[in-house]
Amino acid sequence: MSYPAQRLRRLRQNTGFRRLVRETSISTDDLILPLFVVPGHGIKKEMSSLPENYHLSIDCLVEEAKEISDLGVSAILLFGVPENDVKDDQATGAYCPNGIVQRAVRAVKDAVPDLMVITDVCLCEYTPHSHCGILKDGYLMNDLSLELLAKTAVSHAEAGSDMVAPAAMLDGQIGTLRRALDAGGFENLPIMAYSAKYASKLYDPFFREGTQSALAHGDKRTHQMPISNSNEAMREIALDSKNIGQIAVVIVRPNVLVAVCIDQLHVDPHLVS
Repeated sequence: MSYPAQRLRRLRQNTGFRRLVRETSISTDDLILPLFVVPGHGIKKEMSSLPENYHLSIDCLVEEAKEISDLGVSAILLFGVPENDVKDDQATGAYCPNGIVQRAVRAVKDAVPDLMVITDVCLCEYTPHSHCGILKDGYLMNDLSLELLAKTAVSHAEAGSDMVAPAAMLDGQIGTLRRALDAGGFENLPIMAYSAKYASKLYDPFFREGTQSALAHGDKRTHQMPISNSNEAMREIALDSKNIGQIAVVIVRPNVLVAVCIDQLHVDPHLVS
């Protein structure tokens, strides 16, 4: 059937029709607000390179969380910014029971229990060199770092995190975290996987000022993906989806440069479950 019998504009003629057949909609239910928590009290400091984003002490974070919840936003993604004196080669601050993220999660969940708190799981904020794990001769050691990421995820769950978001792009990180969470009694806690995280200078403001974890040396190209490879991204996403076990929430970053990857994921929805 073709024109004039078929007129696609019939369903565009008024607001009611357009709402009825809308394929994509965005509401506050779809939003996750990233927030950065720092030590101290009474701190709400705007970041010059990330306007309208703030470093928040836990007390100010709680007030922000209350406001966010009142606006109908469903979730926050929490990044911890520890003091320099807690950074070490084993990233012990990342999985300390009284670490900055763990204390922040407990405070937010006590004050706003219905707000979903997602926690970033990475080690770069907690090492003096700001790489995402243990280094040996300048190389990021995959399996040794996985053990620390697993400990971090479990510590977040114990503090009350609703979902963990591992961001290191290490081989096997999703399966390792899933097994550790299940063993710790958190089999229902979902994982939000940074499955296709590309190496990019676009992260610089985030690392330099947001999490205050600019690299002391080197780069992250041995574990984050090259921007040229979308097929490789599909393999990463497929592996993560199989290893998550329950809910597969997949992130592609930075999405402004890798629309082809997102398009492939949309065309092949069986990659995620």
